[in-house]
Amino acid sequence: MAPGMVPNPKYRELEELLRKLRRDADVVERALDKPIKRMASRHVWVSGKGGAAAAFERELIDQRRRLRSAMRNLIASVEDALRRTPKEVTPMEATFGGK
Repeated sequence: MAPGMVPNPKYRELEELLRKLRRDADVVERALDKPIKRMASRHVWVSGKGGAAAAFERELIDQRRRLRSAMRNLIASVEDALRRTPKEVTPMEATFGGK
């Protein structure tokens, strides 16, 4: 640690957030897998070709794609913020939340 510098609390917060996001990412990204598999099995709500069930299934698949993309973008944003955040700051900066 450089003389007169202290750990940046903002850096620590971002590290913790990133750790939690990475831990939960797999669960979030798989959240809609089961309902999609059930819809594909045709053992649940079924309608004729192009009917309401098919539209719902397509929407569910799109929601899963968007959920996965949002989670990945969120992780990338936190990683980027962490790269831009100094690990150490002055005591005054630490008091006011770091840079």
